[in-house]
Amino acid sequence: MKALLPFCSFLLCFFSACTESQTITFKTAPIPLMASGPLFEGTNTAQGDFSPSIADYLKQQGLALSSLENATLQKVFLTLTDSLNSDLVGEITLQLAADQVDMQKVAVLNPVPAGQTQLTLNVAQEQKKIADLLRQNKMLLVADVNLKKDMESDWQATAVLEFLLTVKK
Repeated sequence: MKALLPFCSFLLCFFSACTESQTITFKTAPIPLMASGPLFEGTNTAQGDFSPSIADYLKQQGLALSSLENATLQKVFLTLTDSLNSDLVGEITLQLAADQVDMQKVAVLNPVPAGQTQLTLNVAQEQKKIADLLRQNKMLLVADVNLKKDMESDWQATAVLEFLLTVKK
């Protein structure tokens, strides 16, 4: 019986090592962001709620939510409204938050190029707990927008996030 225990441990390690992982891309639908005016020069907060629906996405891929091992944010695309371009914005910092996971800074753009309505933010090098955030039913996308001057109207944009998921086959 004692000889059987080390053999079983070996088999368990062997089969767990044989489990293959693969990477797949998950892209969100556009997420509306809004900061209600009037807004003042300096940092203002725009936010938007969204449901990542990662379980549904993985199910479409033939995978269970439990197969999600890791996730990293690869790209962030921000689209400003037609009437508002980037001339009014000096810097944008993007964070993800959820009830069960700490808020995490995930992207920044500083300086914001003038005359643009389509922006690509620089993704943070250090990313912790992105998979935990994606497992939540609901997340909050928070954009700290540094305005160059006061605005009477709302500041609005849409964000699209692209994640690289590592999943067990």
